[in-house]
Amino acid sequence: MDLGLKSKTALVCASSHGLGFATASRLAREGASVVICGRDGEAVGMAREKIEAEGGSAFGFAVNLSDPDDRVRLIRDIENTLGPIDIAVLNTGGPPTGLFQNIGLDQWQDAYKSLIEPAVHLSQLVLPNMAARKWGRILAVTSFVARQPADLMVLSNSLRASVIGLMRTLANEYGPHGVTVNSILPGYILTDRMRKVAGAQAEAKGIAAGRAFDAIEANIPLGRLGRPEEFGHLAAFLVSEAAAYVTGTAVTIDGGLSKGVY
Repeated sequence: MDLGLKSKTALVCASSHGLGFATASRLAREGASVVICGRDGEAVGMAREKIEAEGGSAFGFAVNLSDPDDRVRLIRDIENTLGPIDIAVLNTGGPPTGLFQNIGLDQWQDAYKSLIEPAVHLSQLVLPNMAARKWGRILAVTSFVARQPADLMVLSNSLRASVIGLMRTLANEYGPHGVTVNSILPGYILTDRMRKVAGAQAEAKGIAAGRAFDAIEANIPLGRLGRPEEFGHLAAFLVSEAAAYVTGTAVTIDGGLSKGVY
């Protein structure tokens, strides 16, 4: 299937590794010009080289997405280099894990700055051009915990649901301008972040990390963790021309882990 992404410019946030990189790699294989960004300039450069080695077109920017000045600079530099942004995949790193009673107010504030502020600000920066050109895609990477809260993930459980609410609101406001806005909710996918979550759960329960993974997989109907490339396939579809009639949705990719009917 041709996803209609050739010649599109796609910003994928936090994309030097993990789910962000899997998404950027998939978009590049579809012919999009992909912008990779992250705090670690060396990691960004290595990710860009991997995509180019696969025949894709990639550009790298070292940026701290928690810094509003860096966000403004990033969008300005992309537009000066590549022109208007057609696709924005709003991805961030996960906040610390822990019990509610052990999470201080400063950690709540830091999580807000890393999870919510970038989604709000980057949307404000890219939507006017998308609306003016009558075509655009915004996809927020959140988590299945926004739909089914998980133990020790109170920050993510709480704040990622706010991002979904924002995306649904933007879908209503910008649909008339040809812009689709969706959320994608990954479950347990084997990334470095997943290894940290499993490690935290293992430590809390006093068990080996391998046993924590076994316990997680036992609750997944498909019986395994997801692969990053599987996430990338779905993300690429949701920002594609093929998904032009899909907006305002929160799509879960978790192997059937979430128990709800929607």
